[in-house]
Amino acid sequence: MKNIFIALFIPFVLFTLLGCASAPAPTDDAAGEYVWPRPPEKPRVKWLSQWYGKKDFGNTGTVMTFLVGDEKDERLRRPNGIVADLEGNIYVADSEQRIVFVFDQQKKTLRFLGFGSLAGPTGLAIDTKRGIVFVSDARLKKVMGFDKNSDKNVITVGSTGEFQSPSGMVYDNDRERLYVSDTRASMVKVFDKDGKFIFSIGSHGNNDGEFNFPSYLALDKKGRLFVVDGFNFRVQIFDPDGKFISKFGKLGDASGSFSRPNGIGVDSEGHIYVADGAFNNFQIFTEDGKLLLWVGHTGKKPGGFYLPSGLFIDSKDKIYVSDTFNRRVQVFQYFAEKK
Repeated sequence: MKNIFIALFIPFVLFTLLGCASAPAPTDDAAGEYVWPRPPEKPRVKWLSQWYGKKDFGNTGTVMTFLVGDEKDERLRRPNGIVADLEGNIYVADSEQRIVFVFDQQKKTLRFLGFGSLAGPTGLAIDTKRGIVFVSDARLKKVMGFDKNSDKNVITVGSTGEFQSPSGMVYDNDRERLYVSDTRASMVKVFDKDGKFIFSIGSHGNNDGEFNFPSYLALDKKGRLFVVDGFNFRVQIFDPDGKFISKFGKLGDASGSFSRPNGIGVDSEGHIYVADGAFNNFQIFTEDGKLLLWVGHTGKKPGGFYLPSGLFIDSKDKIYVSDTFNRRVQVFQYFAEKK
């Protein structure tokens, strides 16, 4: 039974365990745009685009063509963790192809990281100051840091045997710390910028500050850490040094509850977004767990999902979601309140 629980919250096998709940389908407005909530209410989230691979983002380099050959392999297969840098590059871990896709929005090109180094990439985080992309590999039980331009492995995080099953990650660029969910160990481990262990957060359990298969992570502007506590069906919030602050969420099949909580992000106004692989949507909450809006339904059209996993929100409130079984990334825009 324990191995089944582990599979639920290790991202590269998560897609095998879909639930059946779903949310209402999206509605397009008068201009033919997909927006949430439904008109005539004021739109707060808008669907922008979707990316599958080479055909959406220009040509790949000769290295990828040489390695995979057939053009069909130059598209996503099992997208999981996702993160963006400050230059408009979007990084997506593909656990089946064992590489990280890099979508460059400015140059409109597609390139790759992790050739020959990865076995099951799942979570991603980025040090924007040094240009290092951290990749967790649940199969290798390692976390590695790659130079985002050269693809050189420049950092190995932690000592040998440090992780049981590393999954979700987030990098605090202000404090120069990397937070890593070690899912099977039921804790979050914290490392300095050079990959040296600093401290850990939590242990197995269901009390405040304890975890039952933690997975995806996010930070807000204050440096507070948000942890998807998978099999406790909740989100826990900690200060930068790991002190428990609060929690919200419960198991259920109604809006505002969780069934298969996955990726998490925080927008510029402090709203918390959580993707759910059973509901096939992402829900937006206040810090105290009040549901504000949900976006998505089961399907393949814009706003439709088939097991969403990774989620990331950039500084411009663009929302990137790995739509795992649809083999794509969907991009949305949150419209912040005008001050």
